[in-house]
Amino acid sequence: MRRATLAVLALGLASLSAGCGFVGTDDPGPAEPSAGASASTISPSPGGPPAPGEVVSVDREWHGARVHFDVRPVEADGDLAVLRYEFGATAADPSKPPSFSTVVLNLGGLGSPVTDGRGVRLFDTGEGLVHPVAQAPGGNPAAAIEWTEDGALRGSAVAVFAAPVNGSVDVLLPGFGAVTVPVVPAGEGFEDAVDQVGGVGDAETRPLRAFTRAYDDGSATAAEDDDITVTLASDVLFASDQHTLSEKARGVVDRAAASIREQADDGEVRVEGHTDDVDTDAYNQALSERRAASVAARLRARLGDGFTVREEGRGEDEPVAEGTSPQARAANRRVEIEFRGHLVVEASEEGDVPEADVPTARNGPVTIATSGGEYTVEAESMVRRPGAIVGTLTAERTAGASIDVAWFLPSYLEQIGDRRFGVLGDLAGPHNLSLLGAQERVLPFDYVEQKKSGGFVLRRLLGDEEIKPLGPGERTSVTVVWPDTGQETVTVDAPDRFRITDVPVTDSTKE
Repeated sequence: MRRATLAVLALGLASLSAGCGFVGTDDPGPAEPSAGASASTISPSPGGPPAPGEVVSVDREWHGARVHFDVRPVEADGDLAVLRYEFGATAADPSKPPSFSTVVLNLGGLGSPVTDGRGVRLFDTGEGLVHPVAQAPGGNPAAAIEWTEDGALRGSAVAVFAAPVNGSVDVLLPGFGAVTVPVVPAGEGFEDAVDQVGGVGDAETRPLRAFTRAYDDGSATAAEDDDITVTLASDVLFASDQHTLSEKARGVVDRAAASIREQADDGEVRVEGHTDDVDTDAYNQALSERRAASVAARLRARLGDGFTVREEGRGEDEPVAEGTSPQARAANRRVEIEFRGHLVVEASEEGDVPEADVPTARNGPVTIATSGGEYTVEAESMVRRPGAIVGTLTAERTAGASIDVAWFLPSYLEQIGDRRFGVLGDLAGPHNLSLLGAQERVLPFDYVEQKKSGGFVLRRLLGDEEIKPLGPGERTSVTVVWPDTGQETVTVDAPDRFRITDVPVTDSTKE
């Protein structure tokens, strides 16, 4: 089977330094999409991609409106960069003027970095980095939107970021897609743009995290920078209050050893045992040490002389889940294996992925039903970027008129993995939307938004974080960014909702 190294490797953007385009459909469409159209378009230069300095245009039907963006090149000067774009919206069906409240909310919120899926961001998956909107000295986002004076739904925006390191960068417009634009030297209006947003007090980049989860739920793997963490569930490894590996547990550890041999950049491996908060501190510390020792001994036997395995017990001091619910305590009972390396996923073949009793389509629209209505969902495009696949899904509500908040993924669905994305993201986001590998789900990229007291981390998805309710006949798009699985076709799986198989992946890195 083929294997693909995921985006934690430094892949670079040399092949993209002169190109830009929409991360979506490859075929340019008309500047004004026909009624019912949902694909976004670009305005390319004759005979090739737009030259540096040329505007990239995006058109999309979204919640009863046709929304148009003109995204300009990112201007860089020293450590800062400025993004400018213009936008406008009209009714998708002039005979049925829509309520623009949702459109206005999303357009107006593109400058805000709050965890609701609306904050515009720059990202470079080849470098494994996301650029959130910078902060002004007072703590507000360093972004501004100006609306036209005639009351039309048109405006212009400016936002300031930490400067990208390469000749092009991807711009995420949550709710409306992603585009690739050149990075050019700053022009004469650069300082005026920085002044317009109130100056800059803090501009930073944050590392992206790749995340996979085994189908049997026995292990999960996270990669951030060059740090790989394999988390083994203690409830899979050990009986209650025990530290002896079961036969199934030995198989789980053996698979982890095989992954380490394939993915590690050196021979240093650390094993940490963790417990929940039941029983005394002293008891939990001793139990965590014994469990770490059991896993470390098995790893040493399977890894051989080329690896040094060190173990340590952390007791109950480093929980990953808040609270004392059974689910939180189960998440906190774990053994973590840490090493330096690069994440590798094994591409799936027929028969590898688990069956699912959900509506399924082969590279086409799938119809799903909820308690509130009926929808069609289609994978419009899967585009390969350096170390990543950027997916664009389109959806239309075909039946029902009630408010259906969690139509895209069931609201009762638990997070896959110990991740937290805020209330709106947890309720109505695509956090569990997966690409299926041979042994694991590949989840969307995320990154740290905030570190809370007690060591808990609030994360954000790279892509759309909140999928808003649709009215009758309305359409929307969903942008998701996954680590690259190396597959020529992918299976997109929304647990307990739908599955779309055999979706081709196109390569946007080729000129």
